[in-house]
Parts: sequence; C-alpha cells; structure tokens
Amino acid sequence: MQPSERRVAVVGDDRAAALREALGRSPYRSAERSVADVVVAVGDDALRDVLLDAPDAPVIPVGSRRLAVDADDAEGRVRTLIDAALRGDEHVDDPPVDGVQRAAHPILAVDAGDGPTRRAAFDVALVTAEPARISEFAVDFTDGPDDSFRADGVVVATPLGSDGYANAAGGPVVEPGAGLAVTPIAPFSTRTDARIVASRLSLSVERETESVALVVDGRERGVVTPHRSVAIEATERVTLVTLADAGRARRSETL
Repeated sequence: MQPSERRVAVVGDDRAAALREALGRSPYRSAERSVADVVVAVGDDALRDVLLDAPDAPVIPVGSRRLAVDADDAEGRVRTLIDAALRGDEHVDDPPVDGVQRAAHPILAVDAGDGPTRRAAFDVALVTAEPARISEFAVDFTDGPDDSFRADGVVVATPLGSDGYANAAGGPVVEPGAGLAVTPIAPFSTRTDARIVASRLSLSVERETESVALVVDGRERGVVTPHRSVAIEATERVTLVTLADAGRARRSETL
C-alpha cells in the first residue's frame, strides 16, 4: 500500500491542530479515527478515550504524560513516528528503530460486582471517601501470596499511569510490558510494600466503618461494597508508538 493510501487520525485538544498541519505536509491521508491505520492522540482525555476503545490501529500518545511524546517533538517527528507505527505488529518486541519504540499497553477491566464492567487506561483506586480516614484493604494476587493492610486506599496502575498518583503514593514507575503497580495509599504500617503483578488481581475492603470510593482513571465511579471483591484484569492491549526516551519519569497526574 502506498503512503498516500495510509490513513492517519489526529484527535485531541488544541495542540492537535499543529499536528494536523504537519500531517498535511506528509504523504499520509487524514481520516476519521474509526477507519484510521494510525491514531495520534493529543492530551490525556483523548489518549484515555482512544485507548479505552482498544483500536486495532497503533496509537501515538502526545502530551505531558510519561511515555507520551512532547507536542513540539511530535510536530517535528510526526513522519518518523507514523512510519514506525505502520511497520506492523511483528515489530512490537524489536529494539528501538530510529529512536522510536513500540509497546503493547494493557487496558484494564474493572468488575466491582455491582453492574457493568468499567475500563481503565491509567489507574484504578479504592480510596476512603473522607480524607485521611483509614480502612482495611485486602489484595488477592493470582501469582503470589495475598496481602492486607490498613491505609487510606490502594491504587493499581498501568505503565502509562504508574508515574501519577501511584508514584506519588510511593509506587514504582513501570516500564512498558513490565506489569501493573499495586501501591497502598498512606499505609498505617511503614512495612507495607508496593508490588508488581503481571495482569490480574482483586481488591476488597475488609472494614465496614468507612465509605470507600472506586476511582477509575481519576473519576469516581461508585462506592465499594465491603467484603466484595473488585476484580482487575488486563483483558486487552493496544500498541503504543513513542520516542524511545519519551516522558522518562515525568510526573503528570493527580487524583
């Protein structure tokens, strides 16, 4: 297929206009997101929305979030990024080529047992509704011993979300493909550790005295029923294409 037949969608905030203009100077054709061969997502809101749709097309993240490409860098290297994105899924595990990396990023399914499954691109948290109020939380790891602790909450983050609220709470910054970070929020015990899990776990609230909110990608999505598991699993993966040194250890998100 000729470059002029390749379709690229640029979606997002005000910074997307400059990238659309840069795209106009390339051999690729602008298209709607639903039919695009590559999607350029500008800003957190656009990136979250695109990822939650789990497109087959690779996604180029642009913005301030870790692993995203700075808007100025993206404008200058949009052709390189699109060329790399169109190389094909067989190159996902290859070393970076021309300063570009590809990575399969997990999309989380969140089942709180109270209705439709929620989806998360960045992080999932159980947090006491009142600030600085302690509850007790249990974590059921499918590939290791379970854990429980008293804390203000607990957060599970994908690589894209691991430098945000989870990192501020003491969790590790996770490299693409390394798993999910599980971090207690303001734990009562100083011996509580953050953990990395492959793709599946469940959380639960073990006390009934404090109301605990379910927060998905920074948005409160209900109240967690005590002793009922909240199952979290990476059920889909989206190919991200970014600069090899993009967003190293950037802090961008707060809950």
